[in-house]
Amino acid sequence: MYEQIQYPGPPLPSPHGRRRRRFVLLAGALTALAVFAGAAVYGVHWWTHRDERRVSGAVTDFAHAVDREDSATALGLMCAEEEQSAVESGASTTDHGLGSRYERPVKTSNIKISGDVARVRLTRPSQQPATLYLRKEGGTWKMCDPERQSRPQ
Repeated sequence: MYEQIQYPGPPLPSPHGRRRRRFVLLAGALTALAVFAGAAVYGVHWWTHRDERRVSGAVTDFAHAVDREDSATALGLMCAEEEQSAVESGASTTDHGLGSRYERPVKTSNIKISGDVARVRLTRPSQQPATLYLRKEGGTWKMCDPERQSRPQ
Protein backbone atom coordinates (compact mmCIF):
# COMPACT_ATOMS: atom_id res chain seq x y z
CA MET A 1 0.00 0.00 0.00
CA TYR A 2 2.29 2.58 1.22
CA GLU A 3 5.52 2.81 -0.50
CA GLN A 4 8.57 3.85 1.45
CA ILE A 5 10.35 6.72 -0.20
CA GLN A 6 14.11 6.55 -0.31
CA TYR A 7 16.02 9.84 0.00
CA PRO A 8 19.38 10.22 -1.64
CA GLY A 9 22.35 10.69 0.70
CA PRO A 10 23.13 9.55 4.23
CA PRO A 11 20.28 8.87 6.61
CA LEU A 12 19.32 11.64 9.01
CA PRO A 13 20.79 11.18 12.49
CA SER A 14 18.43 9.95 15.12
CA PRO A 15 17.64 12.18 18.10
CA HIS A 16 19.44 9.63 20.30
CA GLY A 17 22.68 10.13 18.29
CA ARG A 18 22.57 13.91 18.78
CA ARG A 19 22.08 13.55 22.53
CA ARG A 20 24.94 11.12 22.75
CA ARG A 21 27.24 13.46 20.79
CA ARG A 22 26.29 16.39 23.07
CA PHE A 23 26.92 14.24 26.13
CA VAL A 24 30.35 13.17 24.86
CA LEU A 25 31.30 16.79 24.06
CA LEU A 26 30.10 17.99 27.48
CA ALA A 27 31.95 15.17 29.26
CA GLY A 28 35.13 15.99 27.32
CA ALA A 29 34.87 19.69 28.14
CA LEU A 30 34.31 18.96 31.85
CA THR A 31 37.25 16.56 31.90
CA ALA A 32 39.52 19.15 30.27
CA LEU A 33 38.34 21.77 32.77
CA ALA A 34 39.03 19.44 35.72
CA VAL A 35 42.54 18.65 34.42
CA PHE A 36 43.27 22.35 33.92
CA ALA A 37 41.99 23.22 37.42
CA GLY A 38 44.10 20.47 39.00
CA ALA A 39 47.21 21.62 37.15
CA ALA A 40 46.56 25.22 38.19
CA VAL A 41 46.21 24.28 41.87
CA TYR A 42 49.39 22.19 41.73
CA GLY A 43 51.25 25.02 39.97
CA VAL A 44 50.20 27.61 42.53
CA HIS A 45 51.22 25.31 45.40
CA TRP A 46 54.57 24.55 43.77
CA TRP A 47 55.25 28.23 43.05
CA THR A 48 54.38 29.47 46.54
CA HIS A 49 56.62 26.87 48.26
CA ARG A 50 59.63 27.03 45.95
CA ASP A 51 61.73 29.16 48.35
CA GLU A 52 60.99 26.73 51.18
CA ARG A 53 62.31 23.88 49.02
CA ARG A 54 65.39 25.91 48.13
CA VAL A 55 66.07 26.77 51.80
CA SER A 56 65.70 23.11 52.78
CA GLY A 57 68.01 22.08 49.93
CA ALA A 58 70.67 24.61 50.95
CA VAL A 59 70.62 23.39 54.56
CA THR A 60 70.83 19.76 53.43
CA ASP A 61 73.70 20.50 51.03
CA PHE A 62 75.57 22.40 53.76
CA ALA A 63 75.07 19.64 56.35
CA HIS A 64 76.29 16.98 53.91
CA ALA A 65 79.34 19.09 52.98
CA VAL A 66 80.18 19.32 56.71
CA ASP A 67 79.71 15.53 57.06
CA ARG A 68 82.14 14.93 54.18
CA GLU A 69 84.56 17.52 55.59
CA ASP A 70 84.25 19.27 52.23
CA SER A 71 85.08 22.79 53.33
CA ALA A 72 85.27 24.14 49.77
CA THR A 73 81.61 23.24 49.18
CA ALA A 74 80.58 24.37 52.68
CA LEU A 75 82.24 27.74 52.13
CA GLY A 76 80.40 28.15 48.83
CA LEU A 77 77.11 27.68 50.69
CA MET A 78 77.85 30.47 53.19
CA CYS A 79 76.89 34.12 52.83
CA ALA A 80 79.74 36.46 51.84
CA GLU A 81 80.58 37.63 55.39
CA GLU A 82 80.62 34.09 56.77
CA GLU A 83 82.76 32.78 53.94
CA GLN A 84 85.27 35.60 54.33
CA SER A 85 85.43 35.10 58.11
CA ALA A 86 85.97 31.33 57.73
CA VAL A 87 88.72 31.80 55.15
CA GLU A 88 90.44 34.35 57.41
CA SER A 89 90.23 31.78 60.22
CA GLY A 90 92.14 29.28 58.08
CA ALA A 91 89.41 27.20 56.40
CA SER A 92 90.66 25.43 53.29
CA THR A 93 89.08 26.44 49.98
CA THR A 94 90.47 23.59 47.88
CA ASP A 95 89.84 20.23 49.60
CA HIS A 96 86.91 18.02 48.67
CA GLY A 97 86.92 15.84 51.78
CA LEU A 98 85.38 12.43 52.29
CA GLY A 99 82.89 10.48 50.20
CA SER A 100 79.12 10.60 50.39
CA ARG A 101 79.03 7.49 52.62
CA TYR A 102 79.80 9.83 55.55
CA GLU A 103 76.61 11.84 55.04
CA ARG A 104 73.99 11.50 57.77
CA PRO A 105 70.23 12.03 57.35
CA VAL A 106 68.94 15.59 57.50
CA LYS A 107 65.43 16.71 58.39
CA THR A 108 64.36 20.32 57.99
CA SER A 109 61.17 21.78 59.44
CA ASN A 110 59.52 25.01 60.60
CA ILE A 111 60.87 27.00 57.66
CA LYS A 112 60.00 30.69 58.06
CA ILE A 113 60.88 33.17 55.33
CA SER A 114 60.67 36.92 55.64
CA GLY A 115 61.96 38.71 52.54
CA ASP A 116 65.56 37.62 51.98
CA VAL A 117 66.02 36.03 55.43
CA ALA A 118 64.99 32.50 56.43
CA ARG A 119 64.97 30.47 59.62
CA VAL A 120 64.87 26.67 59.58
CA ARG A 121 64.94 23.92 62.19
CA LEU A 122 67.53 21.18 61.51
CA THR A 123 67.20 17.73 63.09
CA ARG A 124 69.75 14.94 62.71
CA PRO A 125 70.33 11.59 64.41
CA SER A 126 72.52 11.74 67.54
CA GLN A 127 72.52 15.54 67.53
CA GLN A 128 70.48 18.21 69.29
CA PRO A 129 68.05 20.09 66.99
CA ALA A 130 69.42 23.42 65.79
CA THR A 131 67.94 26.58 64.32
CA LEU A 132 69.81 27.88 61.30
CA TYR A 133 69.52 31.19 59.47
CA LEU A 134 69.97 31.86 55.78
CA ARG A 135 70.05 34.93 53.59
CA LYS A 136 69.28 35.17 49.91
CA GLU A 137 72.30 36.47 47.99
CA GLY A 138 72.18 36.73 44.22
CA GLY A 139 69.04 34.60 44.13
CA THR A 140 70.63 31.76 46.17
CA TRP A 141 69.99 30.90 49.81
CA LYS A 142 73.22 30.98 51.86
CA MET A 143 74.01 30.02 55.46
CA CYS A 144 74.53 33.08 57.70
CA ASP A 145 75.32 33.94 61.30
CA PRO A 146 72.05 34.56 63.15
CA GLU A 147 73.50 37.66 64.80
CA ARG A 148 73.74 39.30 61.38
CA GLN A 149 70.12 38.58 60.47
CA SER A 150 66.90 40.33 61.17
CA ARG A 151 65.14 37.17 62.25
CA PRO A 152 61.85 36.14 60.63
CA GLN A 153 59.04 35.44 63.09
